[in-house]
Amino acid sequence: MELTNIFNAIENHLKNTNEELGFKKTDATDSSLAFKSDSGSYRLVYDDDSNILAFECAYDVDGSTSEFNTVSRLLLEPENVDDREVRSLSNEIIEEVERLFKTNKKVNLEKVKMPKAVSRTKAKNGLISYDVDSLANRFGALYPDFKDTIKQNIVDYGEFLPETFFAEYGNERVLSVIKNGSDAERKKLFKLLNEIFEDGTNEVQDIIAVTILGEMKNDPDLMAVADKYMIEYMAGPVHEVNKITGKNNRLTKKLKNPPAYKPKKKKSFSLANTLSEGANQGQR
Repeated sequence: MELTNIFNAIENHLKNTNEELGFKKTDATDSSLAFKSDSGSYRLVYDDDSNILAFECAYDVDGSTSEFNTVSRLLLEPENVDDREVRSLSNEIIEEVERLFKTNKKVNLEKVKMPKAVSRTKAKNGLISYDVDSLANRFGALYPDFKDTIKQNIVDYGEFLPETFFAEYGNERVLSVIKNGSDAERKKLFKLLNEIFEDGTNEVQDIIAVTILGEMKNDPDLMAVADKYMIEYMAGPVHEVNKITGKNNRLTKKLKNPPAYKPKKKKSFSLANTLSEGANQGQR
């Protein structure tokens, strides 16, 4: 089926939902479709290279429209799609639109609390480990301009979703500091990452090694800077991850196109764990 026909069919399936929630079409191209209402906007954007259809939303908050955030990604191969699959895809989109916009989504971010960080003393004493909420809190403290973005992430997903936040926002700052930051800025960044990695849970270690520092993709200049500031405990996994993210293979494709987000069933793809399992199997 042609992509244009798929979008036309999806729009037709969305008609009743859009009318009920007050959405009107605002834009349409060969690879995108957008709608807007008084409560916000949503759009469908197709990437021909990855065959991914992204569902993105923005909300009206106190009269201002927030930036678009990717809510889910769906695999779409037009040449293999029939009417039944278009209906199924449309139903998934309808569920997302109703979940996000059927209730009043206007949120005052000032009333949304930042995730709580684990005590440094307790983490160092081994009483409790740093978690992803600690990472969010410390990152927001280091870069206050990201606090509202972190809060919006919590509003969008009902919890802090680190993979989405860093892939869409945080990593750009991290890579910028590694590439162009001063010595003081780099020290502050890696002090944060080193501390949380050293005394963190497996999940937060995975986020740091794969989702964040894996984005260096084994670039020699970036890796040289990172090596200057990383603790040895973190450097090993980061180098192993970058040997893979610097290539184009099955694992990196899975990282680029993760499964669609489903609330309460979040299980991130763990490249670090995959590396660990491979090493263990090799020793058997």
